[in-house]
Amino acid sequence: MYEIRYSASFQRSLEKIISDWQLKLNLSTETIKRFVSSIYQSMEDLKRYPYLATDVAAIYGFNQPTYRVVIGSSYAFFYRVNEDKNRIEIGSLFNTNQMKVSF
Repeated sequence: MYEIRYSASFQRSLEKIISDWQLKLNLSTETIKRFVSSIYQSMEDLKRYPYLATDVAAIYGFNQPTYRVVIGSSYAFFYRVNEDKNRIEIGSLFNTNQMKVSF
């Protein structure tokens, strides 16, 4: 099984989304928990099947294989597989309408 490694940008983006949902949209704790659970489940699947998603490097102009996982209808994250370290490296979580990508 692969190890999951989160980037600092992933952590910051997740914290910002949750904060916005709580403060600006006043979403329930239950709704936020479901969102976080779906992210967690996607990452658990990647531990076993790291190439589950399609390589989107050519679409987004990355210079190395990069995969995208869509969460719900509005959010996604990119990841890369580091075979040498048996690790999956998770990039930013973003609203698919934004597409400001940092990895």
